[in-house]
Amino acid sequence: MNAANDGVSLGAVGCAPLPRCSVPARRERLHRAGTLNGIDYVEVGDDGVSLCVHLFGAIPPGLGVAHVRVSGGDRITGLRALSVNVEDEPDLHDEACLRVVLDREGDHTAYCLCLVDASSGNDPASWLAYPGFDPRYACASLQFRLDCAKSYDCATAPSCVSPAPALAEINYLARDYQSFRQLLLDRIALDMPAWQERHVPDLGIALIETLAYTADHLSYFQDAVATEAYLGTARRRISVRRHARLVDYRMHEGCNARALVTLASTNDLSLELDNLLLLVPPPNQHDAQSGVIDATRLEAARAHGALLFEPMRLDGVTRFAVVAAHSAIRLHTWGDEMCCLPRGSTRTTLVDAPWPPAPTATPRETTAANDAAEEAAPSRVLKLAVGDLLIFEEVLGPQTGNPADADPAHRHAVRLTDVQTSVDPLDGTLVLEIGWDACDALPFDLCLSVRTPSPECAWLHDVSVARGNVLLVDHGEHLRGQCMSTAICAPDGRDGDYPGLTAALAALPDACPRCEALAEDCWLVPGTVQYGCCRCEGAVQDVGRPPTDTGHVLPGAPLTWAEPLPLHAPVCELLARDPRGALPQLSVYGGRLDAVLVDGTPDPRWQWQARCDLLESGPDDRHFVVEIDDDGAAHLRFGDGVLGQQPQAGDFFRAAPRIGNGGAGNVGRDSIVWLALKSGLLAAELQPRNPLPASGGTDPETLAEVKMYAPGAFRATPLRAIVADDYAMFAAQSPQVQGAAAALEWSGSWYAADVVLDPLACESLPPGLARTIRAQLQRVRRIGHDVEVRAACYVPLQVELFVCVLPDFLRAHVEAELLDRFTAGLRRDGLPGFFHPDRLRLGAPVFVSALLAEAQAITGVAHVEVTTLTRVDGGHSGEVPDDGVLHLAAREIARADNDPDHPDHGSIAFMLGGGR
Repeated sequence: MNAANDGVSLGAVGCAPLPRCSVPARRERLHRAGTLNGIDYVEVGDDGVSLCVHLFGAIPPGLGVAHVRVSGGDRITGLRALSVNVEDEPDLHDEACLRVVLDREGDHTAYCLCLVDASSGNDPASWLAYPGFDPRYACASLQFRLDCAKSYDCATAPSCVSPAPALAEINYLARDYQSFRQLLLDRIALDMPAWQERHVPDLGIALIETLAYTADHLSYFQDAVATEAYLGTARRRISVRRHARLVDYRMHEGCNARALVTLASTNDLSLELDNLLLLVPPPNQHDAQSGVIDATRLEAARAHGALLFEPMRLDGVTRFAVVAAHSAIRLHTWGDEMCCLPRGSTRTTLVDAPWPPAPTATPRETTAANDAAEEAAPSRVLKLAVGDLLIFEEVLGPQTGNPADADPAHRHAVRLTDVQTSVDPLDGTLVLEIGWDACDALPFDLCLSVRTPSPECAWLHDVSVARGNVLLVDHGEHLRGQCMSTAICAPDGRDGDYPGLTAALAALPDACPRCEALAEDCWLVPGTVQYGCCRCEGAVQDVGRPPTDTGHVLPGAPLTWAEPLPLHAPVCELLARDPRGALPQLSVYGGRLDAVLVDGTPDPRWQWQARCDLLESGPDDRHFVVEIDDDGAAHLRFGDGVLGQQPQAGDFFRAAPRIGNGGAGNVGRDSIVWLALKSGLLAAELQPRNPLPASGGTDPETLAEVKMYAPGAFRATPLRAIVADDYAMFAAQSPQVQGAAAALEWSGSWYAADVVLDPLACESLPPGLARTIRAQLQRVRRIGHDVEVRAACYVPLQVELFVCVLPDFLRAHVEAELLDRFTAGLRRDGLPGFFHPDRLRLGAPVFVSALLAEAQAITGVAHVEVTTLTRVDGGHSGEVPDDGVLHLAAREIARADNDPDHPDHGSIAFMLGGGR
């Protein structure tokens, strides 16, 4: 069987297939089946250029140079096959092999040899397996040279490590007695964990409360002299907001929380998104069961404080299709065991079959099942498409197989960017190849199959599954408003406070029933009638209807604030929140009574748009601003005819606000378990749940925060580079740069800003990053200055240490730990090594004391001496700075990669004594 026979694309081949598995069970199945061929292993000859490729089956007679591809390498790349011959001499090998002669020998890094179809191009991503070869074993990795120490094993598998825990944060926004007291207690708990005394008579508690009282007194004294005239002394929230805006600071009102909810169903159905509500049960219902609730239970839940979420429209989709097979989806391991989806993965394979899976069969039963499958071919049940959301979830404990032991932190959401149907050629399993954005890369190792500890030693499959039917929901609900337009239902026959109302009601006789049927908040703009100065006989009267008050206070609190959803964005961008970019979630229509008081949604030309302010609004722009007072009530402020259009007296307005905001929506995982319809009934059985906690909910910014940050807001964002340090500061603002230095060089006619960059997580400046930084600096450069962006000068070091090992420790173990500590990559515990690029900064010197401290921290080390610390260029062995500091220039960065293929990148050597 091959890809050309069944018409299904098996994808490109390579030496790093996903998922990464520890038990190659597929290899044994290929040996037994005998239907597919593949590379078993590759031997490298003593001459370094001849390879002996062993296959699972017989060597195809048509294999030639055109079918051999070699990729990989660091210093030596582009290896080519010169000849391919079949070698079947029994005195040299136990079995026949394919002798491949290369044009040259590779370096120390790993290479990948593949037997591909002759039509494959030169790009490794386009290589296809040789006809009749298994795509998982069409390639094999090999190394031409081994350069590891003979005293310890160098073939260690990379460990699955977790990032170091973040340090505890201190709340620097404490402003009153309680917050200061809690801040001090939190600090004491970190510095003195054993001290847990909380009784008031305790001397420590007395001192803490004295300090908290003093801090509170000082804070109150600063605010006690406040007035509304200045930002630093204002007390009202709206006043502070307007003062802060004058100094270019946007005070935010928080934003609502977002969550991902999965819908488990036994049958397929289609739902209208605008008719759905997702609920967190009230606090008093701890044993709430997941499912659908009716209208009666919905009203009772509202009354008892349930949190409500509404689905969001991704890319404008209004209906959501629930597929029963998406409730739980198996991840395909290609028949291997001890598998995991490694951290950083952006692709995987799903089993296109219903859940739960069929029980594991014996080889005899498998043969019978394959015969039965030929008679009745299975059909595909998955209906995933590009843009769908998917959640990977660990459902079984890897050690025990108990669902209660599953790690809830091993849950991750992605948004699909690639979906392709495929078939496992070994057993005919229908699979689905999916991919997602690199921004949604898996942040941990996801376990797929394990073996339980002894004495059971049983294979445990489907440790993790994928969940489909995922909805993006956010906190908040559209509630019914209140009609404040009593003049429509009880007109006095005179226009009075609402000019033109009598004529408008005459043109719309059923205005009162329509107003009472509205589910939105509605009101009329009061005003007066003003006549122009020309009143002579026969002249046209100049009549105006200026409003006396255009403001309005919305009922209900808190008003929902949220940012608009980006189009075709991955999950990382959908859940990333910026409260300063959030806008109030309400739709406002206002204008003539007959045009706005209509059934359904009025014409879009009568809609008013929410803005953060009206400073950039023109006299014809239908914009308004929402301002929140100290009680949380929302005040609508419209334009004055110059900055924003001004409503006219007698205009009718209707608004549909949404209630629900702040950190209250940040509910925990598995909290959103109820589903309800706003109208109608749902006969299907649905079980909603949020595998991941809701996030992004932010409380409104406090007045203390605004007063702290607003005065320096206009200084915090410089707009022009004047001196050399300004160029370095602007360049370092890029998230891909961890350091920058600059100098103004005189070219003979003008100055040029020479900027050097220290890129993050690498030691070479990517050309694309250099162009991006140069374009950013062009916008802020001073007139008359040129800008040049270059990579930093990396200084290779020669480091030698003499290490004395304690008598009870093996020197090989200590040497392995030293190499791990002083690596230029990540250590086995996930922390960066001593010479990692992220730990070496521009101009940072190298201290002898730091080298001694790093080596001395290793268990088993008795004594350390630095025998050599110098530059590779110009230094010599045995040279150490007299002051113990190897100084570097401002544009230089130290490096010691200890790479045998690149000795010019620096090296570190250890001479060990003692031990055993």
